[in-house]
Amino acid sequence: MRKKIYAILVLLCVMGMNLPASAQSSDEKEAVKRKKYPVNLSLFYPVSINQSPNDVVNFNLTLIYSRVGYVYGFDLSVVGSAVEHHLEGIQLCGLAGVVGESAQGVQVAGLACVAGDSFTGLQVAGLASVTGESHTGLQVSGLANVVGNTGSFGQVSGLANVAGEGFTGFQISGGFNIGGGPSRGFQAVGLFNVVAEGFRGIQASGLFNVVGENFEGAQLAGLFNITGEEMRGLQVGTFNIAPRQRGVQIGVVNVAANNTGLQIGLVNYTKEENNGVPIGAVNIAPNGRIRGIAWLGNGVAVSGGAKFTVRPYYSIVSLGAHNTADDIGQSLTYGVHYGLTFPFDRMSLNPDVGYRFRDNTPLFKNPQGEPDQHILEGRLSLGIPITPRLSLMVGAGLAHRFDAGSPIDSGDTYPLLFAGLEFF
Repeated sequence: MRKKIYAILVLLCVMGMNLPASAQSSDEKEAVKRKKYPVNLSLFYPVSINQSPNDVVNFNLTLIYSRVGYVYGFDLSVVGSAVEHHLEGIQLCGLAGVVGESAQGVQVAGLACVAGDSFTGLQVAGLASVTGESHTGLQVSGLANVVGNTGSFGQVSGLANVAGEGFTGFQISGGFNIGGGPSRGFQAVGLFNVVAEGFRGIQASGLFNVVGENFEGAQLAGLFNITGEEMRGLQVGTFNIAPRQRGVQIGVVNVAANNTGLQIGLVNYTKEENNGVPIGAVNIAPNGRIRGIAWLGNGVAVSGGAKFTVRPYYSIVSLGAHNTADDIGQSLTYGVHYGLTFPFDRMSLNPDVGYRFRDNTPLFKNPQGEPDQHILEGRLSLGIPITPRLSLMVGAGLAHRFDAGSPIDSGDTYPLLFAGLEFF
């Protein structure tokens, strides 16, 4: 096996050394005398019908290695073939197919397909497909696809797809996709997608997506999404980050320097100003406030927590004690409410909805054996300022409770009455 690998490497080196130097001018290339061969047979160049690496061939048949200048038609090699300048047609190689400059058509090789300049068409390789400059078409390989500059193309590989300056099209791989410049299209990958500059389209990955500048479209990731400048579209992930958020962020934690869109998450944080809509348990922004809150009620005897306010939107995270409905003293109730504030005169009207989980037995092993309960609440409260730092809260509503593990319609609905204080 090691000898076979060494032989492959030697062959690729020989093919590479025989390609024309990049410094050679086009005038010098044209000055070289060329012959045309309808059919060319080659064992291992120069043991072949053609004697010049600039010859033109229509049908090129090779056992080990051939070297011609141009192929207009069909290039078939058991091992490898190098076309110095241009290919128009089909190149099929058992190991490697190389075109020094541009190609149009199809390249298929067991190991690698290479076009030194531009390529238009289809490249299929067992290991890697490489185009040095621009590519228009499709690349498919078992390991990696690489385009050195830009193009309109699709890339499908087992490990990695790379576009050095950017792309318009799609990239699909099992490992990672990278676009070096402005790109448009679709990226889907098992690990991560990265575009160094702006991107318009869809990124989907198992770990993370990163766009270095502006982004328009959808980022979907299992771990995190990052946009370097402005985000217009959708981010869905565990963590979502965008300096200027103009779209929708859905995740456990959403972060923006400036938000004018929608944030849905457990924690929504805005560093500068939030003029959008944050929906979550904890919403923090410089143009918001954090208050303490405590109240008494007929369902849960006493509750307290923190109230997070951003413009008219507020959320309450609370902990309650004593189940008054079932007279269970050693009971804890964990809750979150979300609502809106409507100010009038010096007071405010505050409708909200909430969910509370009542822990009756597992924590304290209550001998009564009462099951845990889910509680859904709809409330309306009136806020009455007492001092600049203290307000009275009184309200009423409806609650529906049902046992954990039971259907929602198995419980009962009852009225809520509560009163408390907000302080800050």
